[in-house]
Amino acid sequence: MNEPVVGMVMTRSPVSVTPEASFKQVACALLAAETCAVPVVSDGIPIGVVSEYDVLVNLEFHGGVDQMPLIGTSAARRRRRKARAATARELMCSPSPTISSDASIGAAARRLADPARPALCVVDDQLRLIGLVTRRDLLEVFRRPDAEIAAEVRVVVERDRRRPTRDLAELTVRVISGVVELEGMLVYRSQVEHAALVVSRVAGVVAVRNNLTYDIDDLHVTGF
Repeated sequence: MNEPVVGMVMTRSPVSVTPEASFKQVACALLAAETCAVPVVSDGIPIGVVSEYDVLVNLEFHGGVDQMPLIGTSAARRRRRKARAATARELMCSPSPTISSDASIGAAARRLADPARPALCVVDDQLRLIGLVTRRDLLEVFRRPDAEIAAEVRVVVERDRRRPTRDLAELTVRVISGVVELEGMLVYRSQVEHAALVVSRVAGVVAVRNNLTYDIDDLHVTGF
């Protein structure tokens, strides 16, 4: 598969704070990093993450001075308790969500689909922090020009063919706003289906319109 990995899009050497960092230091770190979250690190290992959401509860409940509404949810009660936090340790969500740099961006997107998880700490084999990946980092793949996407699509389709096929000239690739259209004919049905799979993993591809045809249906099961 040609899918990009986390190490290609992550922020390297991200701004981080210690567990003892004050509330104001954490808020300033978020502003300096221009990101939605900062890792809380102890001895190089991330132990938690503080997000903008965690900091903003201080404004919502004015440092915990405000009383809870008469009809308050359990989530609101948790936010009010956090509004009194004075250090990163009290603010952070723990344990820290982590991922490896060689994980696919699809795997990262699956983890970040949880609204309560604003970022993932990228760690090495010793669990030490080496980067941070956010939803915005993943969105960067969609900046890729159509011409660049088309060039890579041609390469991966040709490279991924597992059996002798027709000439490259019989394959047409068009990319419009990230949507890939494949036209032409291959020998086997399995090649046609696999082409759509590998193309969907190319960085910047929004969708695949697979109009390829085939000569032989090698996926048709007979004899039963």
